Amino acid sequence: MFKIKAVASALALLAFTVSASSAMETSTPALVQTTGTVTVTGRVTSSDGKPVPNARVYVPGTNEATRTDANGNYALTGVPGGPQQVVVRQRGYVPVQVDAKFSTKRSDRARNHVDVKLLTPSEVATSTAQSARDSAALDKVGFFRRESAGRGAYFITPDQIAEMKASTTSDIFRQVPVLTQASGRTGPVLRGAQGCLLTYVDGLPWRSMFPGDLDTYVPARDVLAAEVYPPGQVPPTPFVRGVPRARCTTLAIWTRSRVG
Repeated sequence: MFKIKAVASALALLAFTVSASSAMETSTPALVQTTGTVTVTGRVTSSDGKPVPNARVYVPGTNEATRTDANGNYALTGVPGGPQQVVVRQRGYVPVQVDAKFSTKRSDRARNHVDVKLLTPSEVATSTAQSARDSAALDKVGFFRRESAGRGAYFITPDQIAEMKASTTSDIFRQVPVLTQASGRTGPVLRGAQGCLLTYVDGLPWRSMFPGDLDTYVPARDVLAAEVYPPGQVPPTPFVRGVPRARCTTLAIWTRSRVG
């Protein structure tokens, strides 16, 4: 069964992003590549999305190095295909190392596009401290203990939520197969796989005043983590109130403002 698992640390996710965007490829000039090598393109930005010019971009172990232009774009030619690392350095920012696997196949050209986000030392320190607070808060409410023991359940971590950049809380659960979305008069409405959904927010039952009020009153930016228990599986003690309802899916959302 598909299960959302924890991935890299929040710091690593904030430090860089790797994207496959054909639109970005058009922002750098087309360059000829020799057999067995590729042209690596990308853009280097700061945490607020502004371009970082004159950053040094290179692939260790090769002779390929370049600098970003005024718009933060770069292009490296003659980079060997296969597993490589792209390193970006600029004064005032923490260096970033991105693992990539470049392809010489024309159909896999998107693999050869690497966007990088740079953070200042103070931003890294802030991110590290926030990550530590998040972990401590989730440990306190038993999230990690349930994750390690919860077979068949779905756990969405802070790292994964940060990577999603969801505009609504409902969007966070698009990849959870036991949850579906229906259209409501105020926006999307989450439903369980068999129609019944029991929702908890910060350990307390959520009683909807109108369809879709979860997105209205729980903004995506405040969601720290979530756990979903499919129908047929009795959820753990914090989410059992009264007689268990076997047909229901149980959704538990933890918010940063409450537990963080």
